[in-house]
Amino acid sequence: MPGDVGPSSSAPYVGRLQPVTSHRQLATLLLALPGALLAHSLAYLWAHPGSITLNVGRSHGYLPVAGPLLGLGGALVLAWLVTAGVRAAGPDLRPGVVRLAVVQALAFCAQESIEALVGGAGFAELWVEPAVLLGLALQLPVAALLVGLVRAGETLVGFLHASSRRTEDASHDPRIPVPFSVPARPVVLSVGRRGPPVVV
Repeated sequence: MPGDVGPSSSAPYVGRLQPVTSHRQLATLLLALPGALLAHSLAYLWAHPGSITLNVGRSHGYLPVAGPLLGLGGALVLAWLVTAGVRAAGPDLRPGVVRLAVVQALAFCAQESIEALVGGAGFAELWVEPAVLLGLALQLPVAALLVGLVRAGETLVGFLHASSRRTEDASHDPRIPVPFSVPARPVVLSVGRRGPPVVV
């Protein structure tokens, strides 16, 4: 019938497409926040190498608290993506590099705008700050680094999982012993002159 769905249909995939897409968007957002902060920190340290605390006249007082928290959150997101990629969703859950870089750039611009507002600076001053331009340029390499870490983690965990499965299968492989058998030879006994011989 025209409305029938055969066994080769993609109906199961369509059924799981929505949760996979929503998980990928969540993963992109959760990775973009620590990614944007990492690019922000690298850019300011590069543009102002003498300022280890990133205190260059802008409102960076939140970084000693927000930095470790976002770093820990990013590590947890990476672990989640690696585990999900190996167990079930595969590369469907992994965010794309370009999409991640775009979301990171948006988060970075929002971060710089809030810092400018809190610090009393104008938005025009953002584009003359070398660290801001460098931070925008670093979003794509940082996004590629994060996605590369997810891929490397998936490869490593998949290899370790396959190796442990092979070891477990080898240790639980039952060796069926060859049954012990004794070849039997018929023995003919005579029970008398009139009776037939008995075979034992």
